[in-house]
Amino acid sequence: MLPYGCSEKPGRTAQKGGRMLVVFTALACAVAIGVIDHKMRGYEAGIQGLKAQLDASNDAAVRSRRAADDDGMTPFRDEPVSRSVQHDFPGQGGALFTRWGREICGKSGDLDTVYTGVAGGSHYTKHGGGSNYLCLPTRNVSWDHYKDAAQTKNYLYGSEFQTHGQDGFFSTVNAEGIAAVADYDVPCAVCRAQIRTSTVMIPARTSCPNDWHIEYQGYLMSAHETHQGRTEFVCVDKNPDVAIGTYESKDGALFYLVEAQCGSLPCGPYIAGREIACVVCTK
Repeated sequence: MLPYGCSEKPGRTAQKGGRMLVVFTALACAVAIGVIDHKMRGYEAGIQGLKAQLDASNDAAVRSRRAADDDGMTPFRDEPVSRSVQHDFPGQGGALFTRWGREICGKSGDLDTVYTGVAGGSHYTKHGGGSNYLCLPTRNVSWDHYKDAAQTKNYLYGSEFQTHGQDGFFSTVNAEGIAAVADYDVPCAVCRAQIRTSTVMIPARTSCPNDWHIEYQGYLMSAHETHQGRTEFVCVDKNPDVAIGTYESKDGALFYLVEAQCGSLPCGPYIAGREIACVVCTK
């Protein structure tokens, strides 16, 4: 802090103490100003040092954030980094496929049954709705928020085999003493191959390519071409599991055999009116 006299005008100081007091006051003021100036320079240097430290800290934080993002971690953000991470686990598979027509995935020890159920979809008379079949679980069905009333005008129906007059195609070896599968519900199972990673359904084939594993053979099926709705083509196991209690003609999402039409298809390999076989393969 400056001495009191340093803020006084020279004239007033002279009146109070004479010329010697003026000289003394001037010297004191000069010394005080020098001390303050030295301290201010020290403060400025300290501030510059702190600023340099803060800049270095910010740079280090940015480098740390970038390195963390590269590792899939985000210590400076709440949301996770979304990226695809691939792991190389020798011998591990995971190929998924739906086995239409069966309630089990197979007897092989390297197949897991994810769940079993029945096929469903949109009603064959409707223009809208979905255009694919779904494998709907029949056990441990759960609900979230719901209202028990018709509101959305979008419904999910069960399914049936529509194979009247075509009894020779599907075996009843896995059925419960029935003669034909027509009008029975279509079962399904979602399966996982433990040691294979790829799956493909091949129409118009009864065997898999070399080095591929056959999961099942069957026939290509879909909705009837004259119906309002459309469905996907799926491969239905030729040895379906059909239960006696599921026979009832309520329609819904229907399964029809698919026949070739040569002319638009090549007439060499494809024969008009012949039902299309299929095979599901994994590798």
